[in-house]
Formats: sequence, C-alpha cells, structure tokens
Amino acid sequence: MKKFETKYGYFEKGGKEFVIKTPLTPKPWINVISNGQYGMVVSQTGGGFSWLEHSEFNRITRWHQDLIKDDWGKYIYIKDNDTGEIWSPTWQPVKVDLDKYECRYGTGYTKFHTEFKGIRVELILFVPFYETLEIWDIKITNNRSDFKNLSIFTYFEWVLGSSSDFHREFHKQFLETKYDKEINGLLATKRIWDIPLGERGHWNIEYEYIGFFTCSKLISSFEGDKENFIGKYGSLERPKAVLKGELSKNTGSFNDSISSLQIDLIINPKKTERLNFFLGLKKSKKEIIKTLEKFNTFDAIDRSFRNVRNKWNSILNTLVINTPDEALNYIVNTWSRYQAISGRLWGRTAYYQQSGAFGFRDQLQDSLVFLPIDPALTKKQIKLHARHQFSNGEVLHWWHPITETGLATNMTDDLLWLPFVVIQYIMETNDYEILNRENHFMMKERIKPQYSSIV
Repeated sequence: MKKFETKYGYFEKGGKEFVIKTPLTPKPWINVISNGQYGMVVSQTGGGFSWLEHSEFNRITRWHQDLIKDDWGKYIYIKDNDTGEIWSPTWQPVKVDLDKYECRYGTGYTKFHTEFKGIRVELILFVPFYETLEIWDIKITNNRSDFKNLSIFTYFEWVLGSSSDFHREFHKQFLETKYDKEINGLLATKRIWDIPLGERGHWNIEYEYIGFFTCSKLISSFEGDKENFIGKYGSLERPKAVLKGELSKNTGSFNDSISSLQIDLIINPKKTERLNFFLGLKKSKKEIIKTLEKFNTFDAIDRSFRNVRNKWNSILNTLVINTPDEALNYIVNTWSRYQAISGRLWGRTAYYQQSGAFGFRDQLQDSLVFLPIDPALTKKQIKLHARHQFSNGEVLHWWHPITETGLATNMTDDLLWLPFVVIQYIMETNDYEILNRENHFMMKERIKPQYSSIV
C-alpha cells in the first residue's frame, strides 16, 4: 500500500522501501549502501561511486559532485541491434524517455524497474555483508512477440585511490587495465597511492589492491580506454562505441582508464535473460577468483541478497515503535537508524560531503543508535574516540583512518560528547568497568596560542 505519496514517490512495504516514481527529482536522491567495509552510493539516475574502507582515500570509481547534472556514475547501456535504439535502465546517461520507471530504495539495496518498447529490465544493486564487492543483478524480459537482438554495455571510470583528482593527467599515467580470460572481465591496478597529508606532504606508496569487474555471462568484448568508448569530443549520452555496437578490446596504460564490458543477447519472446556483474577490490587475483566462486550461481546471488535483507532486518528490528504517527514510525524504525549506520558510521559519505573521516563529535552522536541494537558497537566507538585525545584535554575534531591524520581544534562541543555517550552507555548496560579502561593519548599535542591580553 502506498503511503505519504507525492509526485516524486511514496513509502511501501510498511515503510521498508521508498519508491521513486520519476528520475527527475528536485535534486539527486541517493542511497548510501555499506557493509562497514565496502560501500557504494547510488542515485535515482544511476549516479554515484564505490569505495573500500574510506570513501575519499580509497575510492574505486571516479565521481565528481554535481547536484544539477548528476552525470558521474556506473552505467548500463542497452542497445537494440535491429533498430539501433539505445537506452539505460537507470535513465542516465542516455536520458531516453522510458515507458516505465521505478527506483526502490531499501536497507542495503537499490532496485530499478524500467521498461522501454516491450523490454523490461529489473536491476538490483547490493553489497553483500563480509565481502569487498558489489553485485549488479540484472533480469531482462522480452515482453514482445518477436525475438530481440540486444547488446549490453557497462561503463565507469577507475580511480583506485584518492578521489580528489588534484592532478588527473598525472595520476592517470599510473593506472593500468588488463583483460583476464580466467575471470571473464577486466583487472585494474595502480602504481601509486597518493594521499595528501597536510603539512606532512603526500603519502606516495604503491596501491595495494587490484580492482576487478566481471560478468556471469561470457563477454563479447571489452574496453579500457575512455576515448575509444565515447569518441574524441564525444559524450556518455551517445558514446561512439555503443552507437557502433562494438568495443575495441583495448586495455593498458597511459589513457583514461575505464571498465566497459559487452554482452550480446538473443532473447526469445516472453522470455527472461539474467546476468550479474561484479565490481570490487582484492589484494591478489587468487582472492578475486576465490570470491567470485562464491557467487557463481543465481541461487548464490539470491541467497546473498536475502542475507543482506535479513541482516538489516535483524539490526533494525531490535527496537520497533508503534505510535499513532505512521510517518514517525517509518523514520524511527527504519530510515533514521539506517542512515546513521550505513551512511554516517560505516560509509561516512553522501552526495553533499564525501570525507571518509571520523568526526569526534559526529560519530559519537551517531553511535548512540547502537544502544538498543548492540551496545558493544557503541562501546567500540567510545574506545576509538578515546584514543584520539591529547593529554591537555583537546581532541582531533576529525581524523582519517588509513593515514591516522586529522585536525586538532578548540571546538568546545567536541569535548561534550565522549562523557555524554559514556553516561548513556552505562545507563543502558550497567557496564561501569568501562571507566577503568586506560587508553593512550595521541602522542603529539598542539601548541596552544598565547595571549597577553584580551580586549
């Protein structure tokens, strides 16, 4: 039953899903999906990006903030090889008017249901728990009475490291893509991991991960170079390679590294074809193959998706309110807590800001969400923040995991939240032993400014 419907969307399934009816929302509406390690952001038009552990310093795919165009994402093109027509199941980037469009946001997943000239597409995007990859589960149904000859093309740009892109022409020289027959897809590596460290300069080390993008169906072709894909002075709306219907099988270094796979399908009337794409990071090809073997059947995909939904239900069902205000029930029971956990604590990112950092104040506030769910997770956050204090009473206002760099300030509200959250934790658990726990201070203290007088 539809609830709180507007011209843009409505809640359904007891508030567990929000359904977007049109891609033309006032601003990009996003779902931040994270398992605490790997995450992705997806908008109602297919915009967004992916990361591992840190949404700013270990970005997998390139994305630039543009709340008007929202034209950076991970995209799928469908081409009718008989008519030459091209469209996207997420609307962007082709922006063809679809006959049907629906985008559903749930806890841990996003679904697109679209239809164009009798071809129905169901696309489910989700991140399995305890894995460092995302899955694109696609079902394409031919509702027509004739055979359809279709080609599927994917597209995204690799980053593999710091997302700031402060010297793109330099950094792209260190990226390299390679076709790998064994995984039926593309591998991507980078020979530098450059993270700005403020006064300490830059952290230049070799990037320790291998990016992979593969498909459950045998691919017809592939492309690793953006210029070959869109064409010189071309566009993602009408890319040269998709118009031609053929990728060039070009990979390597010294180009704008992308990942595009082509899958050719003949779909019988009233029949459905299903395929899966896998995008992620691992530290070796052996680990990649081992991970892909876990998801080599549709039953495994379905089971993994059920596990995601069940895991989120187990997290959120620990406290359920039932008040006369149904809107309040939806927000408290599902969406405010899901956003606090997936977006704020685990992802630490959104479309407005993609810092990846821990805020001393912010994530302590957010960690209160775990008290009725699993207080041990609040305790874990308390201990993490306690380690980011100085012996003079100051704290890091924010800090980055991976580099352990941050900013020390005089912001007094930071200092309120550690004792406040500790008190709330003790009231919930009666665990007074936490007060006896010792933690090391940060080693380097800031020098306080000296004032001879205050006017």
